[in-house]
Amino acid sequence: MKPTALILTLMLGACSTATTPPTQSVHIQPQLSCPPAKGESRLGEFLRYYSNISALALPDSTKEYEAVSANFSRNPDNAGRIKLAMLLSLPNTPFHNTAAALDLLQALPDQPTDAKSGLGDLTRLLVALLQEQRQADETVNDLGKALANEKMHSKSLQGKIDAIKAFEINQPHRDQP
Repeated sequence: MKPTALILTLMLGACSTATTPPTQSVHIQPQLSCPPAKGESRLGEFLRYYSNISALALPDSTKEYEAVSANFSRNPDNAGRIKLAMLLSLPNTPFHNTAAALDLLQALPDQPTDAKSGLGDLTRLLVALLQEQRQADETVNDLGKALANEKMHSKSLQGKIDAIKAFEINQPHRDQP
């Protein structure tokens, strides 16, 4: 596991305030509201939000994505931008888009309160993780294309081998009178 992924995993686990048994489904209404717990920072609020959205079932995460996307369209603030990027980074969802999430985070306008709250650090961490994810996705795509090419080449060679075998079997023997 990459060090940054391990750090994020540990941070998410440490900042989660509610635990749910694995057999119980977590149901959170769209447009999740994660008000800060007593003494919790804005950073903790975002980490808890990510923990909650990553546990959602697909229909609920889709509703959350649609709600956050619509809200961000009306009010493009940094909090909405980060939430939308987190949703776009969720794997195995129809709206997963690493490039769009990166674009959102890299275009994040600086605000003085972000430095105090740790949002700048969170944004840099998310950008680093998403860049690694994008690079891994590109590598997987390249390897998939190479595998497809090798399969075509293998199939072509197998066809030639089969043709040679058929020729040898069907060739009349020259040494017969």
